[in-house]
Amino acid sequence: MATRRMFPIEMLVSRQLSVWKLSFCAVLVFLLSSVAAAQKSLMPGIEVFGGYSHLSFPSGGPGFDNWTQMNGFDAAVTLPHIYKGFGITVDGSANYSTTLEQYNYFVGPQYKWEFSRFTFIAHGLYGRAQTRIREPGSTFVEPSDRQRALAFGGEVDVPFGNRFSIRAVQADYIFASAFGSNRNSFRVSTGLIYRFGKH
Repeated sequence: MATRRMFPIEMLVSRQLSVWKLSFCAVLVFLLSSVAAAQKSLMPGIEVFGGYSHLSFPSGGPGFDNWTQMNGFDAAVTLPHIYKGFGITVDGSANYSTTLEQYNYFVGPQYKWEFSRFTFIAHGLYGRAQTRIREPGSTFVEPSDRQRALAFGGEVDVPFGNRFSIRAVQADYIFASAFGSNRNSFRVSTGLIYRFGKH
């Protein structure tokens, strides 16, 4: 009899433990999913851009043409929704020709507004511009000149899908100097934007 009474008690205890385990697991899953959703909603929107860049560089001087056309790439990381259309962007580009190289590093504010399916952006950036003469045996540092630089321009983006946009054009006028004289140049870029976080 003692044995028969013991089995129902064990079964009852095991059922209660199973219900407790299931309830604990359900609450744990709910809490973890809530935390993950909260983190996703709190994560700011971020845009990452990468693409082709063309730079028209005023290179007049001994042995150089008045203008040197350089091809290269442009990349940027942007927080676009800091306050009512205002954001901040970090931009870097590298452009090359057979005789010269130009590197630009910028950070600064931007303002964006949307019209129809297009997004228009204006920005003012501050940073550094490094100009390097490509010679046999030269290094990344010598012979080169690095100076402060300003860039003013804007972009036109065309979104497709929830996460991607095409940067139809980005145009910048870059105020800089190199080797003792002003070297204000024009930069045009195009490429792809990927967005993640809350938008």
